[in-house]
Amino acid sequence: MKVTGIIAEYNPFHRGHRYQIDYCREKLKSDYVIIAMSGDFVQRGAPALLPKHQRAEMALRCGADLVLELPVSVSTASAEGFAMGGVSMLDALHVVDTLCFGSEAGEISAMHDLAEVLTEEPDTYRSLLRNCLAQGMSFPAARNLALEEYFREPRNFDGDDFDGVLTPLFNQITQILKFPNNILGIEYCKALLRLKSSIRPVTLRRQGMGYHEHMISSPEKYGTKNYASASAIRYTLKEDPSSLQFTNELPEPAADILKSAVSRNAFLLENDFSLLLSYCLLNETPETLVQYADVSRDLAARIINQRNQFENYTQFTELLKTKEVTYTRVQRALLHTILRIKGQLPHEVPYARVLGFRKNSSALLKAIKQQSSIPVITKAADAPALLTPEALPIWDEDIHASSIYESVLSQKSASPFIHEYQKQLVLL
Repeated sequence: MKVTGIIAEYNPFHRGHRYQIDYCREKLKSDYVIIAMSGDFVQRGAPALLPKHQRAEMALRCGADLVLELPVSVSTASAEGFAMGGVSMLDALHVVDTLCFGSEAGEISAMHDLAEVLTEEPDTYRSLLRNCLAQGMSFPAARNLALEEYFREPRNFDGDDFDGVLTPLFNQITQILKFPNNILGIEYCKALLRLKSSIRPVTLRRQGMGYHEHMISSPEKYGTKNYASASAIRYTLKEDPSSLQFTNELPEPAADILKSAVSRNAFLLENDFSLLLSYCLLNETPETLVQYADVSRDLAARIINQRNQFENYTQFTELLKTKEVTYTRVQRALLHTILRIKGQLPHEVPYARVLGFRKNSSALLKAIKQQSSIPVITKAADAPALLTPEALPIWDEDIHASSIYESVLSQKSASPFIHEYQKQLVLL
């Protein structure tokens, strides 16, 4: 069998996501498509719009065969941690041949070359990076500039002159590093290199709206592939959930799920966690805050100093961001405070939890269970008996995070609280 993996958030699942799954089927000739998906919280430091099981159902109804959940410490990590977690999970299944991801570049070789430098970290690059950081740049900005400087001039390696080879790559770097999906693609390539994985990376060009565009555009702007970004869909929903305009940007099976959730007020945005965040911050000090992931000493002090100015989640994030600390970094830090996520990320994800699968893909699940080097969890209640002592704290962290999400969702939608162990697999 030929199996392709996709690492995703599906926040929410839209037409561009279905285009990617169709590409895996039609162009890559994949027999099966596996999704490693964020759970109830996502990489930009926010709750997912819909619960993970509903987003898994969206993916399955639109062509995916199997959806696995990324641990919350991975799904809310920086691009590097997110990529390593997703790649390590797919690699450990020992059935995945190809990793497919979208990018603005739409071409793999330059991203792979950049990933090699970031993986090997030559002395020249490390020196350039230190100099950029010393100028007070944020780490992403410092890394981008260091890479540009590294490839500015042709270099000699082992006495061979690479004149005319590196210069074209330099000309691409500035454009490549401008766009978030390219940067994430580089991190996927880095993770594959570090794991010495046999999985082959493949990228397809992102279609339609840019990642950060917030307004759904007219069909004339992008032509036949006028795919709205997930950001634009969430923004439109936040501005006017009654219009349901945003559902036009989802494939019909996914749109039906989102419409149902909106009609029941059963969706979450950052500011639904405002009261909880305010309470959590009132219980912290600068000394206790620094134990949480992404909270530096400077940020901890700033949080405490500005705490009385708190109005809501997004306003407080905006208040805390600086030139050196990005909005997303601050938002992740605040979320980690709510979820009490501490310490280092697992180098490799130690289990694969199944959120749902298609019944006609049972052969895939059987092959995974036979070949996987990590436990495959299909029933949450079985996890404590299947996991190692090292993996159990990561599992407990996931259950705690999902309970927080479910608590806020049940209050907002006036629906019963359902514990994680009571939730059923999505079977289609």
